[in-house]
Amino acid sequence: MKILIFIITVLITGSLFGQNKMKEWNEMGSISAASISCWNVDAFNQLLIADQSTLTKYAVSGTVLYKISNKSLGEIQQIIPITPLKILLFSEAQQQICYVDNTLTLVNDCIDLSEYEIEYASHIARSERGDKLWVFDQINSRILLIDINQKGKIVQEIRNAKGLMNMEQLVEMIEFDSKLFLLDSSKKITVIDLYGSLIDQRNTETSNICSSDNIFWNINSTHLFNEERYGTSTNFSFLPPFEVDDFRVINNQFYFQEKNNIHIFEFVEKK
Repeated sequence: MKILIFIITVLITGSLFGQNKMKEWNEMGSISAASISCWNVDAFNQLLIADQSTLTKYAVSGTVLYKISNKSLGEIQQIIPITPLKILLFSEAQQQICYVDNTLTLVNDCIDLSEYEIEYASHIARSERGDKLWVFDQINSRILLIDINQKGKIVQEIRNAKGLMNMEQLVEMIEFDSKLFLLDSSKKITVIDLYGSLIDQRNTETSNICSSDNIFWNINSTHLFNEERYGTSTNFSFLPPFEVDDFRVINNQFYFQEKNNIHIFEFVEKK
């Protein structure tokens, strides 16, 4: 029975990859910056690039739509679109979270993470529960779910996360399909449920992860993989022919970072 299941899985995966062999990458454009601290893409496929405390929003065409430079933001380490009109900015140096609207105008006061008794946050992740955020407290090896609308309120706490899960240095953290995915520096992906129970742990060659359109995406040095909700990982395609530092997938558009350039692709039928 196990052999039969394995053969069916191989056939399905081969069929999916075979279908994608009939497609190819088509570069729609690229955007260059002097330096990139971090970047992301909003729901309108507009590119957000941070350089220290400067944040710029670009159209796909490369046109600068909005730009702000505010030293009170600190060096922006993460950009997380929450809604089309609300974007989160995390500064590891300042240990604070700020919000801007779709015109990059600051909204309300920034949130000091020390108000949640967090000693040193290194990573933030959006929760599917709207007004909640996941925070990794590096010094205390804790994963916290905090309520951003109630000052100091910790909804959930997972203690000794690295020890319990045998993790190395955390690289990325995202919530997807009611699970928390943690990628560490050994390229191991740890999957836990929202209560902290271990679901899965995979030794991989993964360098980056992201999620969008109900799909979990990850890459290694040569390939792009996807995993649908409640599904298994499939080999989606070879990567474009350059070294990819990071990537995003939004509304069937693929964004690949190559040093200080962001290339924008679509995956189309071969001509």
